[in-house]
Amino acid sequence: MFKKVFLSLCASLLIYGCSDVDPTTPPIAPPIAPPTGDAGTINVIATNNATGAREYLPTVRPNVTDLSTPESIVVRGTDIYISNRGGAINSQTAEGFISKYDGTNTVKLTVTPALDDPKGFAFMKGDFVFVSNHPNVTLMKIKADGTYEVVSSLPVAGGAGFLNDVVALNDTTALVSDTGKGMIHKVTIKTDGTGFDIVALTNLDAKAINGVNGLAYNATTKLLYLVTSTFGGTATQGDLYSVQLDDSLLIAADTPLTKLNTGGVIGASGLDGLVFIDDNKKLVISDWGVDGAKNAAKIFIFDIATKTILTTIEGGITAAADITVDGNTLYIPEFNDSKMLTIDISTVK
Repeated sequence: MFKKVFLSLCASLLIYGCSDVDPTTPPIAPPIAPPTGDAGTINVIATNNATGAREYLPTVRPNVTDLSTPESIVVRGTDIYISNRGGAINSQTAEGFISKYDGTNTVKLTVTPALDDPKGFAFMKGDFVFVSNHPNVTLMKIKADGTYEVVSSLPVAGGAGFLNDVVALNDTTALVSDTGKGMIHKVTIKTDGTGFDIVALTNLDAKAINGVNGLAYNATTKLLYLVTSTFGGTATQGDLYSVQLDDSLLIAADTPLTKLNTGGVIGASGLDGLVFIDDNKKLVISDWGVDGAKNAAKIFIFDIATKTILTTIEGGITAAADITVDGNTLYIPEFNDSKMLTIDISTVK
């Protein structure tokens, strides 16, 4: 037995010594056996990009019923809210809706009047909700009976190209990305609650943020993070940026837009969702992939301090849209399949 092991080791050393492999390159982990589970188990693998080590992550597609092209997910308390675009892209036919899933049952929220093309949304103070409801931004109010009433819907100046994500800056103010125009708009609820004001963030390089999609905001540093995408943008997009907001939650003149990723675009450039983990030290980014509709979507965990992608999560994920993280669970709306995927990221976050 010892002789066999010794000879095998010598052969391995001889092959490695004669090869052109760079010894500083992280090793490629050997194949790993998929976990056993139900027929519906999805074999999602996380790869440590520094060491090459890989592991399967516990993954489930909950039985969330009646979704229709789900775009964005928000966790509020014990409930999961999912925006559904319903109709064709940028449709304005009142086919959009928001679902609420309590872990067992799914209900469609009653909104009056009905939504057109809801994507990103954010719960605000006083039971108000901002919704990116292309071609308008919509402010809703949760009524005592649990139904939702539209308080106001406003167009953005110059018309929207493709309104997309929403991120809250504080209890009354949020930002809305326009992927088609390469713009970001600030919306603020009026003090009397009768509507909201909307203003475009100026002093942004529209060419650089062409295709701006997912937004994330650090209220402590007042840094806004954003990803650009080939959705509505040019083929050169697929980057992660940060920019400083001032005390008025606007961008002052000559404020630099800082590109964080190095060595080319992130993934296949179909970047969508963006969310903080690890006390705002890392960002989770969703990417539709080369062919995101056919199990090629990926999730990246990006370290802000070192400006590196720490972990790549992939395998069986389709059309990953506007993600969110709650605790150790990553929630992914799978746009084309009208499903929701959950992944336990406790070992990689």
